[in-house]
Amino acid sequence: MEQSAMKLILVNPLTINKTRVLRVGRCQQKVLSPVGLWPPITLLEIAAKLRKRGFLNTEVIDGETKALSFGDLIEHITVKSPDMVILQSTVPTIVDDLIFSSSLKIRLPALKTVFIGLSATTMPEELLKNEAVDYAVLGEPEDIICDLVGYHLDDSIDLSQITGLGYKSNGQSHINKRRLPLENYDYTFFPDRSLIDNEKYRLSLTNKRFTVIKTSRGCDSSCSFCTSGVYYGRGWRGRSPENIIEEIKQVKLTQGIDNFLFLSDTFNGNREFVKKLTSGIISNGLHIQWVSNSRLDLLDEESISLMKNSGCILVSLGIETFEEEILRKNNKFLMQGQIEQGINLLKKYGILTYGYFIFGLEGETRKTIWRTIIKAIHSKLDFAVFYSLTPYPGTAYFGKYNNRNWRDYFHGISGIVAYNHLNNFEIELYRLLAFFLFYIRPWRFLMLLKYFFARKLI
Repeated sequence: MEQSAMKLILVNPLTINKTRVLRVGRCQQKVLSPVGLWPPITLLEIAAKLRKRGFLNTEVIDGETKALSFGDLIEHITVKSPDMVILQSTVPTIVDDLIFSSSLKIRLPALKTVFIGLSATTMPEELLKNEAVDYAVLGEPEDIICDLVGYHLDDSIDLSQITGLGYKSNGQSHINKRRLPLENYDYTFFPDRSLIDNEKYRLSLTNKRFTVIKTSRGCDSSCSFCTSGVYYGRGWRGRSPENIIEEIKQVKLTQGIDNFLFLSDTFNGNREFVKKLTSGIISNGLHIQWVSNSRLDLLDEESISLMKNSGCILVSLGIETFEEEILRKNNKFLMQGQIEQGINLLKKYGILTYGYFIFGLEGETRKTIWRTIIKAIHSKLDFAVFYSLTPYPGTAYFGKYNNRNWRDYFHGISGIVAYNHLNNFEIELYRLLAFFLFYIRPWRFLMLLKYFFARKLI
């Protein structure tokens, strides 16, 4: 088969019960306000590399943007008769994704299916036991997919030599050793955004078209509840600011988009990187608006000033709890003074703040939850979300709990974790109560109403 003849479809599938899911990299949460729906940037990265290697018959389908049911999407793909389908799978949608893949293979017996994402990375053996899965990709999928597609055109390639791949041979599953992360993360060609309808993606805060730009991967920390290390490997790896600026220019020129989500595990993992990127955005006169995350103990006033002047409008902050002892027990070394200073500095420069909290971490009690709720209420945070701990595969928490009802693993909204002194029902109750008490303050409630009625947070 010629490269140009091989038909490839990369898909964000749907769920049977119509739950909308954010599937980007290792993200796996319900599409809720104010997060909204993001472009499938990982699929666009893979597609760009495949097309540059000559696989021109490559298509990206984001099921969340199609006016189709679960069954209709299956038929939509079946009619196209692809040779291979690459599915972005998540832990909470494993059951739906397997049914989706199985339905395709029943209709297309020669079809090869590939699972990517956190579920494939952390549970490749379990996935490969299912006839609906031919391959599982561990970690960053772009180059592994390209190597796998190449194998189907060249029998001399040995599957056992494709690092980061899980596959079947003679009825047995094989998991190759993990592929080492790329040291140079600069794009030689940018994600192919022409393959999706960019009108479907709106930045919740501005209600304008936006796209995702990956600025870095990985993190220097090893928080016990986080999946960054298992998916991307340890250590922060940033693209060069010059490469990111060129991508911004290309997106503005080809798509007319000037709102961006800078996606990373830790946007400010390197202070010099932040300063060079923001200074470059300013000096190039790009006039964009953007949002990102940041780690509070790495923020400084010079960086925040540059972030503001380069168009930053909101920063999300992983606070988790105001209890330093709980943070230390979970390998997150952040002090209360650093939290307060970072929030206050961002407020000083007019950048909106969005705090993320987790209830149920090791060391949690009713008293610690209440103290965190009270401090969150009295902080200068503009927005906040309160999660219950989700013990994801690959984290230190996963083996401590026997719940394998995967639909409970949507990020932070199902009570899985429990202790003798604090049950899961209580943790869920505190989570809902915290949200109510946080937004009942008049200025926050008015801000929420402002964006709600402007259709900017829905």
